[in-house]
Amino acid sequence: MDKATATRCSIDSVLAADKDHGGSLFHIYTSEAAALPIFDPYGKFPEGSIVLKEKISRENGAATLFTGMVKREKGFNPEVGDWEFFTVDASASKIAERGKMERCATCHEDFPKGDFITRYLYSRPAQLSGGRIVLHSCEAQAHGEKLHYEEQENKNTLGFWVNPADWASWDFEVQQAGTYAIHIWQGCGAGSGDSEVEIKCAGESSRFKVEDTGHFQNFKEREIGKVTFDKAGPQTLEVRALSKPGVAVMDLRQVVLVPLKE
Repeated sequence: MDKATATRCSIDSVLAADKDHGGSLFHIYTSEAAALPIFDPYGKFPEGSIVLKEKISRENGAATLFTGMVKREKGFNPEVGDWEFFTVDASASKIAERGKMERCATCHEDFPKGDFITRYLYSRPAQLSGGRIVLHSCEAQAHGEKLHYEEQENKNTLGFWVNPADWASWDFEVQQAGTYAIHIWQGCGAGSGDSEVEIKCAGESSRFKVEDTGHFQNFKEREIGKVTFDKAGPQTLEVRALSKPGVAVMDLRQVVLVPLKE
């Protein structure tokens, strides 16, 4: 966090304008509706979404401030995506300020790409407190000649998978051991379906046939297999094509691992 933003966001700036926030660490909390959009560079948040940032002192690990955003009704604050801002004191006992809050809006209006959320700081692969592990294409490692992350808003996907030898991977940390369902968001142009794809992770493999969705950016969520993590720790997930009967394998927006209840 740069100093200017830290100053605008700090509780000290609310109570005493001559102090700043000292480059804090932070935790991010969201409502259920905001959990997946927070990882997507172009994710849109539905009305009622809540994003809360707990700022933590680098010196002693104590919470120093909570700042938050609530997605309000259309027209509430159109200059910054209809977000309402608020701050809560470090004890989480009272709201210090809430509303359109010009100093907050001034910071967030610079980030229209992601619905005015500065998520570039925390969109890397992560396991949510509820257990899901989100692997968005913007954080994938593409290997090979053509496959890459296409960053245009209408794409926002791993694409140009015309060479079946190309492949993608994500490195991430597992916090909770257990069995997870593998969900993918895939798109495929008309006539290019039925590529066989393999997902490898934790010494296990799941295979599936790509579904023709009518357009490469017409994404469909699919559950295509399971993976079991025996213990917490670092893991790598790989996606590889085994065949390509059409012009390209598929477009892949994200992979989400969803914990299964025992």
